[in-house]
Amino acid sequence: MSIPPPLAIEVNETFPHLSRSPLIEAVIDWQAHANKPLDTQTIKEELSRQLPEYPTIHVHYEHGIGIPLETSGQPDISGEVIHQKEWKGFRLQNESKTRVVHFTKTGVAISSIGGYESWDTFYPEALNLWSIFQELAEPTSINRLGVRYINKVQLEERQDVSTYLNIVPQNSFGLPLERNSFFYQETYQVPGYPYGVEWVCTQQSEVDKQFLIVDIDIFISDLVNIEKLNLVNHLNRIRWLKNKIFFNSITNIALEKFGGQQ
Repeated sequence: MSIPPPLAIEVNETFPHLSRSPLIEAVIDWQAHANKPLDTQTIKEELSRQLPEYPTIHVHYEHGIGIPLETSGQPDISGEVIHQKEWKGFRLQNESKTRVVHFTKTGVAISSIGGYESWDTFYPEALNLWSIFQELAEPTSINRLGVRYINKVQLEERQDVSTYLNIVPQNSFGLPLERNSFFYQETYQVPGYPYGVEWVCTQQSEVDKQFLIVDIDIFISDLVNIEKLNLVNHLNRIRWLKNKIFFNSITNIALEKFGGQQ
C-alpha cells in the first residue's frame, strides 16, 4: 500500500475569484484568557478611542440569582436573595453593519456579514483587534485561533445538493425519495500541521425555499508563540486550507454559478 505524499501548503497559490460569492459570514476568532483584571469603563473608553470606525458599542452582562451562605457554610434560608450581574464583554458594530466585533474576558472575534471584500483587508483588521486585546488583557497564550467561513446557496425546485457539492450523503434507501433536509459533519486533523478542520453541510428550509449551507471552520489550539509574525504565518496557512477545501468540495456547476474566474 503506497503512502500518500505529505501535504504541502502553498500560501501563494491563487484561487478563483467569485463575483457571485455564496459567502454570508466570515469570522476570525481568538480565544485567550485575560491575564489581568479588566475594568469595564476603561475597556469601553479604549475601544471607542482605538476603534472609531465602530461607533455602536453594547455592553453584555450575565445576570444570576444566588442565595447567601451562613457562617457555617450552609445556605441561608432566611429568604434573602442576591441578584448578581457580571460583565461578559462588548459587542461593537460599524456604521454599515457589515462588521461585528465581540470583545470579552476570554478573547476577541470579528465577523464580516454581507460586506466581505478580500482576505487581504479582513485578516489585518483581525490582527489589529488582537493587538488591542493583547494591550488591554495581556494574555500569555492563545487557547484557540479559528477562521470560519459560512456559505449559503439557494436550491432551485427539485434541485439536489449534489448539483453543487462533490461530497453529500447519497443513501435514499433504494426508493425514489426527494431529500428535504440533512445535516452532515466531518472533522479532520491536518497531517504534519497543528490544524483541525470542521466541515459542516446542511440543507435547510426557509419560507418554502431550500438552501444549502456549507460551513468551514479551521483552527489551531494551544498557541504559546503569540508573536505577530507567527500568527500571520498560521493565518495564511489556514486561509490556504480553507480555500483548498472549499474549491475541492464544489462542482464545476457551482463554480460557474458563483462566477468563478481565475
